[in-house]
Amino acid sequence: MKRTGEFIPAVLGGVFLLLFVSACSGTKEIGEVPSAAVCGSIVDTKCVSCHYKTRICSALGTKSIRQWETTVTFMIKQGVQLTEDEQNKVVACLSSLSPGSEVVCQ
Repeated sequence: MKRTGEFIPAVLGGVFLLLFVSACSGTKEIGEVPSAAVCGSIVDTKCVSCHYKTRICSALGTKSIRQWETTVTFMIKQGVQLTEDEQNKVVACLSSLSPGSEVVCQ
């Protein structure tokens, strides 16, 4: 019976660890990526008011969804006005665009 008493806490600990790692893994559904026109419009009206497109273009393909969320949150703290919907769209756009994408780089 000693083994059963040791086994249950170990299993519960393993389950807890698995749930914790899953919750902290950073994977998040970003939903459907908006059209190129919507992406370009948000970048042109919100991002380019402070940055040249070359700065945004050079970051494409280098950041995860989580990193783009952090970047957008930081930009909001710097004063950019984005609705929650615009935040979600710009994160979805920027995290899905490949390096050199015409949406941002042209």
